[in-house]
Amino acid sequence: MQVNASTIRLLLGACAALALLAACQIPGIDRGSAGPAAVERAERQAAAGNHAAAARAYEAALRSADPVRRNGLLLAAAAQWIAAGDTVAAERLLAQLADPVAANDAEERRRVEAELALARGQPERALQLLGEPRAEATPAMLATRARALFAAGRVPEAVQALIARERAAINDAAVLANQRLLLDGLRDAAARGADLRTPAGAGPLLAGWLDLGRIAADAEAGVPGIARRLQSWRTRYPAHPAVEELWRGLAARPQPAGDVAQQVALLLPLSGRAEAAGLAVRDGFLAAYYDLPPAARPRLRIYDVARQDAPSAYLQALADGSDFVVGPLVRDEVAALAALAQGRAMVLALNFLPDGAVAPPRFYQFALSPEEEARAAARRAVADGRLAGVALAPASEWGRRVAAAFTAEFTAAGGQLLDQSWYAPDTTDFNDLLRRLLRTSGQRGSSPRPDARFVFVAAQPVHGRLIRTQLRFNYAGALPVYATSDIYEPAGRGNNDLDGVLFPDMPWVLDSDGAAGAVRESLDRAWSGQGAARNRLHAFGYDAFRLVTEIDRLRRAGAVMPGLTGRLSLGPDGRVQRQLGWAQVVNGQPALLPPAAAIGASP
Repeated sequence: MQVNASTIRLLLGACAALALLAACQIPGIDRGSAGPAAVERAERQAAAGNHAAAARAYEAALRSADPVRRNGLLLAAAAQWIAAGDTVAAERLLAQLADPVAANDAEERRRVEAELALARGQPERALQLLGEPRAEATPAMLATRARALFAAGRVPEAVQALIARERAAINDAAVLANQRLLLDGLRDAAARGADLRTPAGAGPLLAGWLDLGRIAADAEAGVPGIARRLQSWRTRYPAHPAVEELWRGLAARPQPAGDVAQQVALLLPLSGRAEAAGLAVRDGFLAAYYDLPPAARPRLRIYDVARQDAPSAYLQALADGSDFVVGPLVRDEVAALAALAQGRAMVLALNFLPDGAVAPPRFYQFALSPEEEARAAARRAVADGRLAGVALAPASEWGRRVAAAFTAEFTAAGGQLLDQSWYAPDTTDFNDLLRRLLRTSGQRGSSPRPDARFVFVAAQPVHGRLIRTQLRFNYAGALPVYATSDIYEPAGRGNNDLDGVLFPDMPWVLDSDGAAGAVRESLDRAWSGQGAARNRLHAFGYDAFRLVTEIDRLRRAGAVMPGLTGRLSLGPDGRVQRQLGWAQVVNGQPALLPPAAAIGASP
């Protein structure tokens, strides 16, 4: 059985750290009675990272070991086979352990069995084997516990375990080894989508490590602006013990793989009816462009597709020497461009083609799709155990698309939509409609229909606040409300009226720190303090430019780009897929929820 690269990296880092802490030698091994040459050879091979050779050397030492020392050698060999990625060999040795075992062997057995569970992708089983943490835990035990906690997504606890482990470090090399193990754990946890945000009440030591871990993860993913964030980190945590050698070089941007765009054309409506949206996307695009060092920036030309149609602008961009075209923004123009583009340049359209349309070669699509968010809401309701509900949407083209996407996904996932109502776009009084939908009289003592476990609401902010308020008026305030991000306007007034609403959204809205915070600061500087209030289209534009440099990498299976609009990956149809966070409005602010966790839901 093979272990993944992240697990191997953590195991190797742990072994190096343990060697430096004089903890790789298994307690109870007496070289004089267990083949001293074989044990010494095993320890040298383990310190050099030759884990299979170390395991074989420990097994050789078993031939002359007395029964008292045998368990220690079996555990040492098993640990090395796990580090080498051979869990079958490790299990074979663990099966040979004799009972009863000495106290130190019993603890080491739990640790090695936990490592075996980790190698098999069972972090919760590993934590169960380790039991409750003890104040006198060995460095080896703390390292294993930390890896299990990282793998289980319990990141702050993992960091605390390694902070405790560092106290046992006997020299600077051991400190550095432990800190590398810590930073690797943070980086790998972030790559798996774990939440590295600082929990409430965290001290500066823990907060500093979590912030540095986010910076390191973003640096590995090629996120720009790392040097600026590192400088800010050093200012915020001047006494943090992380050694400079640990994070030196993080700001060196990795070179993108594959073809690199030499000249980029940006096709946006910069006048006319869609001017505001076009300008917001352009401003975010330029923020990412200028986050690159000058030598790394491609040439850039911007075309106003409100003054000439998108196909004409595309042809002009090709004539001007562009090899990568970004845009247009409007769905109809994307379809018109797709009919013309035949792979002559890479294209990243800023909207989706109609369902069923086949994209031409080298044609990719990126959109802030409300339909995708409606599907995510349907999956979330099912994951939260709410398998029956009702829906409310505007009688508009947008509302029908969103409602249809929600209904199709919800029923496909096993849910039952009990009823659905439509409201006119100019509606302000929803009372009668809600009473019919929920079968309430509106009189005190009446209650919503008992078979409905939630209501899905497709609405913009004003309508969303009215509907939520009138649900309370009709004694349905406790009924969970799912929505798309359209319902929540970050800078809007009256968001307290939305309290309790659950919705998916992007890091730009849900995460005030990290890369989103750094970009917001740069927008504040560029627009005299107005950047923080600007809308999601800034994040969309920022990620659009990043996709120019990352699209080749995203074509690899499993590749992910942490963006301001979500964790981005590339589907087989050329669509950029967004994985969003989930929030519930509390006191007018979005409070981040754990993935697929119910808030007050019952099965």
